[in-house]
Amino acid sequence: MKPENHASPSTPDDKNATGEPAGGEPISPVRADPQHPASGELSNENHPARAAGLFIAIAGILLWADLWTKSAAFRFLDVRIFTTPDGMPAVTQSDIYEIFPGFALEAALNLGAFNGWFAWAPGMLIGVSLLALPVCFYIATFRSDGRLMVTALGLIASGAAGNLYDRALIGGVRDFIRWSIQWGEKEYVWPNFNIADSAIVCGVALILWMEWRRPAELPANPPEAESAAAN
Repeated sequence: MKPENHASPSTPDDKNATGEPAGGEPISPVRADPQHPASGELSNENHPARAAGLFIAIAGILLWADLWTKSAAFRFLDVRIFTTPDGMPAVTQSDIYEIFPGFALEAALNLGAFNGWFAWAPGMLIGVSLLALPVCFYIATFRSDGRLMVTALGLIASGAAGNLYDRALIGGVRDFIRWSIQWGEKEYVWPNFNIADSAIVCGVALILWMEWRRPAELPANPPEAESAAAN
């Protein structure tokens, strides 16, 4: 007489060798299962309020840091902003204050976007920044799926607000961070930037990283299930 095989029924806590729930699809670290939220998930009744609070805190702190460092750097470098005869804003000649090789402070006024792009359309740049602020706030508050996404949108919003302030009140964006690489006798200099530019780049990079980690959507009816149902 063969002994009976008493297999214990699987429970929701059973996990396979990879640590994932047995019989289910993997839980994304970015978009978690609603019943098993990831550590960074904002999944409770106060989600919009908590997300809005985190967004405002990040954007507000970085906006303050951006405006303060711009003013402090321009004072330290002893430069001033003036208006040229043709009505364009400009900055007086700035010294280069080296902090360590490849990193220095140098005041500059950027009338466009990255490396002066779209300097001929300041109204468009102001409009894009004005549009980015409510869009980032709405997505962070009502459409985000975790603290990382709220943080990324707060970074982008702070950068947009900091550069919007400069464009609206000064006519150009104050830049003061200078990166360069010495290759032989030639120096390659990256366009000067500021804290707001860095915040925007970090926010976009964080979103791209989260999307890269997000698993591909599984089909509702895998081919194996369809073939089994047909048989």
